[in-house]
Amino acid sequence: MSAAAFGLFGREGALTVLSDAIDAGGSAIGVGEPGAGKSSLLKVAGQVAQRRGRRVLTVAPTQFERGLPFAGLAELVAQCPDGTDRDLPTPQRRALEVAMQRREPVGGEVDALAVPLAARGLLTRLCGDEPVTIIIDDLQWLDQATVGSLGFALRRMVVARERLSLLVASRPDPGAGADFIRVLPEPHYEFSLPPLADWAIGQVLRKRLGPRWTPPLSAGVAHASQGNPFLALMIAQAMQSDVSKWRWSAQQGHDPVFPVPPSLVGLLGEKVTLLPADARDVLLLNSAAGRLTVAQLRAIVDDEARVRRALDAAADWDVATVGAGSAVTFTHPMLASAVYDAAAPSERRRAHRVLAELLDDPVERARHRARSVTTPDEAVARELEQAAETSRSRGAQALAGELLEAAALATPTGTEQPGGLDRWLRAVDTYIDAGDRMAAQAALDKGAALAAAPLQQAKVLIRRLKLTDHFAGVRSLADEALQLAPRDTEVRAEILQILAMVHRMQGRGDDALEISHLATAEAAAVHRPDVELVALNNQMASEWHWAKGYPEATLREIERLADAGELGVRSLWVVWAHGFFAAWNDPNAEKWVRDGIAAAVEDGRYGDLSYLYICLVLILIRTSRVRDAQAALAEADRSGAWASSTFQEDMARALVNAYAGDLVTARELAHGAAERARASGSTYWLAGFLAQIGFAETSARNWPAALAALREVAEIFARTKMVELEQLLWAVDYADAALQLGELDDVEQAISFLRRQGNPSRPEATIAAGRCAALLTAARGDSHSALSDFVRVVSQPAAECPFEAARSQLALGQLYRRTGSKSRANEALRAAATAFAELGTPRWAERARDEADRLGVQSTKSALTETERRVAELVATGQSNQEVAAELFMSVKTVEANLTRIYRKLSVRSRRELATLAIKPDA
Repeated sequence: MSAAAFGLFGREGALTVLSDAIDAGGSAIGVGEPGAGKSSLLKVAGQVAQRRGRRVLTVAPTQFERGLPFAGLAELVAQCPDGTDRDLPTPQRRALEVAMQRREPVGGEVDALAVPLAARGLLTRLCGDEPVTIIIDDLQWLDQATVGSLGFALRRMVVARERLSLLVASRPDPGAGADFIRVLPEPHYEFSLPPLADWAIGQVLRKRLGPRWTPPLSAGVAHASQGNPFLALMIAQAMQSDVSKWRWSAQQGHDPVFPVPPSLVGLLGEKVTLLPADARDVLLLNSAAGRLTVAQLRAIVDDEARVRRALDAAADWDVATVGAGSAVTFTHPMLASAVYDAAAPSERRRAHRVLAELLDDPVERARHRARSVTTPDEAVARELEQAAETSRSRGAQALAGELLEAAALATPTGTEQPGGLDRWLRAVDTYIDAGDRMAAQAALDKGAALAAAPLQQAKVLIRRLKLTDHFAGVRSLADEALQLAPRDTEVRAEILQILAMVHRMQGRGDDALEISHLATAEAAAVHRPDVELVALNNQMASEWHWAKGYPEATLREIERLADAGELGVRSLWVVWAHGFFAAWNDPNAEKWVRDGIAAAVEDGRYGDLSYLYICLVLILIRTSRVRDAQAALAEADRSGAWASSTFQEDMARALVNAYAGDLVTARELAHGAAERARASGSTYWLAGFLAQIGFAETSARNWPAALAALREVAEIFARTKMVELEQLLWAVDYADAALQLGELDDVEQAISFLRRQGNPSRPEATIAAGRCAALLTAARGDSHSALSDFVRVVSQPAAECPFEAARSQLALGQLYRRTGSKSRANEALRAAATAFAELGTPRWAERARDEADRLGVQSTKSALTETERRVAELVATGQSNQEVAAELFMSVKTVEANLTRIYRKLSVRSRRELATLAIKPDA
C-alpha cells in the first residue's frame, strides 16, 4: 500500500501506522499543525479500512460545534445501520433519542448515565456484526458531551481487539483531548505530521496544479510554506494567478518574494504595521535581498544603532530574529513577503537601488538593478543578460529565463542597440530548457509583437512550433516559417529539423529521411552543431523505423559531433542516440541514460527529463526489469520529470502498469492518450498507444479487444511501411489474439511484420516470428511439425529478453499440449508461470498457471482451495499478512489460518519455501 497512490506524499510512515491500527485494532493518534494534511490522511485511511471490509464511522467537528452537546455523537449515530439500537434497553434508547433531538424529554430529566451506556451498547452491537473503524478528525473541536460519552463507552467495552480501531487526529495542544486519548483502546499507535520535505511539496504541487512545478520552482514554495502542504498550495495558486508579484526563482542562500495568500493578508499585514517605521525600513532591505547578515545590514544602513533598534523591535514582535551565521531570518517566510508588500513602490525601488550598489554577486546586483528602474536602460539590460549567463552556468535555468525576460523589458526601442526580441526569444528557449512551458509561452506572447522582418517572424514561429503539440498545426506553422526564412540561415536549418520530426510522427518515412538529410547539411553549413545533432537523431529514428539507410553510420556521426567538443557527451540527444535505439541486451544503454539524467538535473535542464525517463523506462521494460521500471517511474515523479511532457508520461505509465498487472490503469492511460494522438495527427504516437492497448488486453485475455486495437496498428504499419516501433514486439500480441480467435490470416500478417522487424541487431523479432509461425502450423493441424520447428527456432540462448523467453516457454507448453504430451506441457507451463512471476508480470503468470491447471495433471498445488491459492500467491511475492488481508478483503486472522493449511498441504515450512513454488500473484 503506497501513500503516493492516494495522492499523499511524504506520509508513508503515517499511513503505515494507521494501516497497522486498522488491521490489529487499537488506536492511532496523530498530531499535526493546521494544514499539515491530517484530514487528507484520515480520509485515505477510511478508504483503506473500507477496502478491508470494515464499517467506518467518521466525525469531523469544527470549532463552531464545540459548544453543541452531543453534536459529534449525533454524527456518528447517523452513520449506524437502521435498527442498530433496537436491542438497547428502553431507557438508554429513549435517552439517546432525546440527546439526538429526535424525541422530546418526558417525565423530567434523562439519566446522565443513559447516553454513555447507549453509546457503549451501540458500538458493542456494531463490532459484533462486523469490524469497525472510528475516525475522529480535529479532536480539539469535539464537544465535551460526545467526549464524555465515547470515553465512557470505549473504556468499558468488551470486544475482540481487532474488531475495533480508532483513528484520531488533533493539533499539537497538550490539553487537546488528553483525557480522552488515555482511555482509547490499546495498543496505542502514535505518529506526527512534520513539515513535508521539498520533494514532497513538489509532488503535491505537480499533482494539484500541473507539471510545471519542477524542483527549482517548488523549492522556494516549500521554504515559504515551511513544508505545510495547505499553505504551499495557497502560495502556488497565488503565484499562478498573479505572476507579476513574484519573480526571481529561489537560489542558494536567497529567498524570493512570494505573493501573500489572501487568507493571510490581514493577519500578516497587521503584524507588520505594529513595527516601528525604522524597523520596517531595515527589514525591507532584508526582504528585498532574500537574506542579509547583520554585518551587511550595518554596511548598507551605515547606522549601527538604527540596525540594532530595528532588530530588537523585530524580535520583540516575533517578526525576525538573528540566526546562524548572524543572518537575519524572518520567523515565517511569509512575513518577508508581508514586509515587502507593505512598502510603497518608491520605497521598494530605493531598497533595490541600494542593494544593487553594495552586493557582490553579479546575479544579485543585476536583479536589484532591474527592480530599481522604471524606464528601459540598455546598460541595465546588458547587466541582466550577463547575469543570465552566469545563472545558466550555475544550473539555475529558471532564474536565467527570468533575468533574460527582465533584460528584454529593460531594452530600449528605437535605438541602434540590439533589439529586445532576441532577448525575449532567448528567455523562451531558457524556460523550455527549464521545463516551464507556461512561462515560455507567456514570454513568447509578450515578445512576438516585436517581430517585424520576415526573419524575425520565422524565429517566433520556430518557438511556437516547439510549444505546439498538435502535429497538423506544427506542419502548417513550419511551412509558413520556411517561406519566411532566407536560405543558408540557421533559422532555416531549425525549421527543416522540426519538419523532419513532424513527417516522422505523421508516418511519412521517406519525406522524414529526405528532410533530415537537408536539415543536417544546412545546420553543418551554418555551424550549428546543436541543430545538426537533433537532425541526425531524427535521421537515425527514421532509419530504424523504416529499416532504411545506415543507422550505425548515423550514430558514428553523432559521436563525431560529441567528440569534437562543441557538444557535451551527456547532452540530451547524444544520450538519446545511445540509449533509445540500443539493443535490449546492450550493457551500456542504461548507464548512458542515467548519466544523462544526472547531467540534466545538475544543469537545471528539467525540460530534458521527460525524454530521458521514457528512454530509461523503455530500456528497463525491454530487459524485463519490471520492478526497476516501477522504481524509475517513481523517481521520475519525484524529480518533476514530466514538466514538458506531451505523450511520454502516459507511455511510461501505460507500459509499466501493463507489465506490472494493473490493467485498469494501463487501459485508461493508453485509451486516453490514443485519442489525443489521433486528434493531434500523430500516427507514431497513435500506433504506440494502440500497441499498449493490445498488450494490456492480451494480458487480460480479452482477445476481441486486443485484436481490434492491433489490427489498427497493422493497418498503420501497412499504410506507412513502418518496420520498427521502439523494439516493442506488438505483432506477437497480434498473432496471439488472432490465434485465440481463429483468425489465421491475421496471424500470417503478424508474422510478416515480425520478419520485417527482425535483423542482426533485433534477433528477438526473428525468433518471435518463428515462434508464432510454429503456433500457426499447429493451429492448422500439424502439431508435430510445429513442435520440431519451434524447438529449432528458439534454441538460441540469451537471444530473447527474459519476458519473451518466458513467452516461448508458454508457447512450448501449448505445443506439447497439442501433441498430447501432458507431463511435458505441464512442466513447460509451470516453468513459464515461475518465470513470469519472478519478472513481476503477474497476469502472465496467471495465464500460464491456468493453462497448466486445464491439463488435469495431478499437482500438490491443486489441493489448495481457491482462497488458499490466492493467499499463497500474494504471500509468495513478499506481502505481509496485513497487505494480503487488505487485498482479499479478509481479516488478518483469516489469512493466518489459510497459511497454516497451505503450509501443511504443500509441505513447506516458511514464506521463503513458499516463494520458490510456482505460486505467484495475478494482482
